Amino acid sequence: MGCAAAVALLATLLAAGRAPALEVSESLPVPASGPAVAGAPGRRMEKLGLDDFVKRALEAAPELAVARWDVATRQAKLDEAKASRFLPQFEALNLVGLAPRYQGTVLDPKSTVDTSKYGPFTSIDVSLVQPLFTWGKITAGIAAATFAVEQEVAASEGVTADVVLQVKTLYYNVLLSRSVQGVLVEARGAFEDALKTATKRRESGDSAISELDILYLRVALSEIAKEVPKLDSGATSALEALRMLSGADRKDPIDVKERFLEPVKNKLEPLEHYTGEIYDKSPAWKQIDAGVAAKAEEVKTVEADFFPVFFLTGSFQYSYAPRNDRQLNPFAWDQFNYQRGPGGVFGIRWPLNFHITAAKVEATRAELGKLEAQRRQAHDGLPLEVEQAYAKVLETRESLDKLEDGRKAGRAILTLSVTNFDIGIGDAKEILQGLSSYAQVAGHYFETVRDYNLAVAALVRASGTDVQAPAQVPAPAH
Repeated sequence: MGCAAAVALLATLLAAGRAPALEVSESLPVPASGPAVAGAPGRRMEKLGLDDFVKRALEAAPELAVARWDVATRQAKLDEAKASRFLPQFEALNLVGLAPRYQGTVLDPKSTVDTSKYGPFTSIDVSLVQPLFTWGKITAGIAAATFAVEQEVAASEGVTADVVLQVKTLYYNVLLSRSVQGVLVEARGAFEDALKTATKRRESGDSAISELDILYLRVALSEIAKEVPKLDSGATSALEALRMLSGADRKDPIDVKERFLEPVKNKLEPLEHYTGEIYDKSPAWKQIDAGVAAKAEEVKTVEADFFPVFFLTGSFQYSYAPRNDRQLNPFAWDQFNYQRGPGGVFGIRWPLNFHITAAKVEATRAELGKLEAQRRQAHDGLPLEVEQAYAKVLETRESLDKLEDGRKAGRAILTLSVTNFDIGIGDAKEILQGLSSYAQVAGHYFETVRDYNLAVAALVRASGTDVQAPAQVPAPAH
């Protein structure tokens, strides 16, 4: 590969957003912190790890607050359903007002109809209805409300998993930007040193260094230099998004704790471990399963309307007007002085509009059929999703193993070419070729690290399990 081809390859990597992700070596230092943060004067920079960002995001996420209120709403409806088992209709009505005054009785009237004289009166009516047998309607209603609570809890778990995945995505992207940014700083320093060495050798009359070699080094240096501000801006934007997701202001002095992008430490269990527990731990499955159960119980509540409801009802009515004479004849009507009850009766209520009830049952059964179809789809689709996520983890982990070896070889080539150039036995073409080869493999490596970390996060999200145990993937050497 000639110098022009090497510079072209480097420019292509930069333009594609895959700047040479060289490792941060001890010999070529990289800034210890990320992009500058415009925070309040005097406030110390707070550095948080992934778990810290996840915890803060779960506390601050508005969608989680909405999910919690949905759970609270369902819980309140469940309490209402349970309370309906005892005295679902129990009320008292108290009236206070003015009544026309009259004296005497029905057999001895002392007053005529006169609306010019009034006196006070008060009345109270107490009534209650206690269902005795409802053909399972109350029990099914309670069961439906219970499953509805479970459905909302599972939905909130799904929202939680989504927020966690968002945090991980942003966090790993910030570290990827930092890694690439550090690589560019390292590469820029290497090219600057090589350009100085080449210039001195050219000025000293070294015929192995041509003016064209110096020009190629200058072009490569400019290509790198122009990308450093872009990566700095990209890292800053990703970090600001991560701050906002964690509930902080995007300009708050908060930074990620880690300096390098490394593979997550985990132990991958056999595929059966994740597919075997999916129906117990997956929020998506628990939500659809609870939804089907709730709708099935709702069907029972509607079907119960085909049958009569047996109940016990009671009442007590009392009214008193002190300025009026009480009528002692039981056949005389007095709307202001009376006492009726207390008493209770056994009753049967039977809605006979069977055609309307049948339509309601069919509509509810149709909704149940739709949910059952969705559950069958999820029953087959969720394992496939887990299998695909599992395959992605295996694929990226295998790529990491291969790229790690290639990265070490590329690093050795670059180091050797720089050393040879410094001692005067190499040329600029070797540096460009070595840097291009190393940039390509190192860039792929760090991208694969990010992809591997996100693949593990996706597996956790799909299966509802945690993938945490001793490390199996080698961490990059620094």
